[in-house]
Amino acid sequence: MRKKVSPLSLAGAYGYGYLPDLSHFDNIQLAARCTSYEQSTTLDIALALDCYITLLKRDSLSDAHRAIGIDGYNLAVNKLFRLRHTTDNLIQVNYSGPSELDLVSEIEALDARLSPKVFGELGGAAVARISNQAQNGRSLDLNYPLEGIYSPYSLQVESVTLKGLRIHISLQAQHVDVPTEILVGNNTYAQRYSPAAAYLSLLQNADIHNFSWLGFTNAQDAEKRMGVFSIGELSSVKTPIIMIHGLNSDPLIWRYLTMAIFNDEELSQHYQILHVYYPSGPPPFYNAMRVRNLLYKLNQRIASSEGASSSAVLIGHSMGGVIAKLISTHSDNTLWDTTFTEPPEALLAEGDEMLRDIFIFNPVYKENTVFFLDTPHRGSEIANSLIGSLGSSLITLPFSFKALFKNFIEKVGVSRLTAAMLPFLQNYGPDSVQVLRPDHPLMTALADIPVEGESYSIIGSTSTLYCQSETECAAITDSVVSYSSAYLPDAKDTTIVNSSHNSFKSSQAIEFILDKLRQKHISAKTVQNSLDM
Repeated sequence: MRKKVSPLSLAGAYGYGYLPDLSHFDNIQLAARCTSYEQSTTLDIALALDCYITLLKRDSLSDAHRAIGIDGYNLAVNKLFRLRHTTDNLIQVNYSGPSELDLVSEIEALDARLSPKVFGELGGAAVARISNQAQNGRSLDLNYPLEGIYSPYSLQVESVTLKGLRIHISLQAQHVDVPTEILVGNNTYAQRYSPAAAYLSLLQNADIHNFSWLGFTNAQDAEKRMGVFSIGELSSVKTPIIMIHGLNSDPLIWRYLTMAIFNDEELSQHYQILHVYYPSGPPPFYNAMRVRNLLYKLNQRIASSEGASSSAVLIGHSMGGVIAKLISTHSDNTLWDTTFTEPPEALLAEGDEMLRDIFIFNPVYKENTVFFLDTPHRGSEIANSLIGSLGSSLITLPFSFKALFKNFIEKVGVSRLTAAMLPFLQNYGPDSVQVLRPDHPLMTALADIPVEGESYSIIGSTSTLYCQSETECAAITDSVVSYSSAYLPDAKDTTIVNSSHNSFKSSQAIEFILDKLRQKHISAKTVQNSLDM
């Protein structure tokens, strides 16, 4: 993204400010009068704005005159905003709103797929930024990105008045993130706003990608950036979409999907987008426990508002898909019994709550819709390869993680570990790469635990996008995860897309997700309408 601000060059204006009487013009004459102003001087802009507001107030406006009024008003508002600090003898712009505000018309996406749409019709669509960083470098609000809180705004004119020989224009920036109508005369107009532009502005300033490799190799150093972050204003009534990245990755992989949702006005009003960042060196079972706790805290924060969501959409790529499953399932004692030879009540004591939560847990939400992208439910052969061994050797596990298992194993004894898990815990590991080995007992056990809700599989392929027989399907791989590992027999729907383990940016995969989200939204509206009857 870049800002495309060109200088606003205006000819000098002399004389005095005045506002002509426009009441004797009919709509045709008034529209012609408004368009006669070239908006090349400050006085011209003010007179044009007054004229367009008068036109927009008129009763029985034709569609053509309405469009003329809207276009002229929007152009004048944008110009006036850029002139808000200019001293002029003829006009004075009194602006109220955030100091850090950018016009959407001046924001350009370098990637066409990230171009933001503007909803509504009247006003200057804009983006405001509020700092979210304290002096110590930490977030002021842990549920928003450290880079800042970016919100959609709409610029509107409150009044155009003549005071003495100067025209005073009151220009106000209003926070608008839902369809909002304003009255001009007796006519209603939808305010212009763009949640997608707010997200694009965040992308321009994001640096979380610097923590992808760091989070993989040295989780301790990346710990300060871990969190669940709201993209857009937190809502208690929207259904959360929780996006979880994979190994050696970060939330910016979701930029195309996030932008696509924000560019759909229906979806952006119904869903609350949450991005998760976690250091990916430690194993997913440990990270899932921590993400669950972050989600519980977030839910407590918004639960005081009526209508807090009990359902969620989880979207996980690769290892993020494994974490998504660990957030949306009942483990019972399956994972515990895979790891230890005695039941939890025989081994756990006060102070072991964190270790218990790694193995024994319930879904965070009652109703779950989970999208698995390139997810190795049954591991990946890459983890057993030379590349996997090299990757594993680069990982430094946090002291707190290793101490957790070291202290517990020393307390209960190595004999309490199952034979299958002993090789993975003998050094108080394992790391995330070791967990992805096809023979890892916990991954094998997790593969058979169903999602509490419905799931969808998006499987990447570097070759064919269709298979019918078991032999044909077995040949499909995205170069990291095979079809047989990514396939879920109980998934509600499965699609194969072109992907070299990066289906998060596949247009086909994104449209698949959007289609399912639209179907869920329509279904939810139908149910709600029937209840309201």
